Amino acid sequence: MAGAILISCMLGFLLKRDGAVADYTGFTSGYLPIAAGILFMEIIISFVLWNKRQSEELTTKTTSEKWMHYRSACILRWALIEGGILISVVLTFLQQNLAGFVLVAIGLAFMFLARPNRDYVAEKYGLNF
Repeated sequence: MAGAILISCMLGFLLKRDGAVADYTGFTSGYLPIAAGILFMEIIISFVLWNKRQSEELTTKTTSEKWMHYRSACILRWALIEGGILISVVLTFLQQNLAGFVLVAIGLAFMFLARPNRDYVAEKYGLNF
């Protein structure tokens, strides 16, 4: 999440120096609709895969295998969301429209919602902290 924020800030600064403006009409043409489609598709896929992975029955009893199951599900989820965010950042930069960073903010909000939850891990996997 920090990497996406830093890249967004850096590219936003570069765009501001070139005189780019936030043009919200740009969402109807160019790269921004593509970025929005990719971002939302990646978010939906990440949540579907997360739910599928979490609905699997755990056959393991060891703590390390439980942690590995949880981590692999999280990595898959975060990688998909982060990929959508980074594609949105790049396409926003190519479009030179600061309004595209609204998509990035939406993606970051979904990534924030996908953060680990101690109570969920304790209940689902029976792990104590």
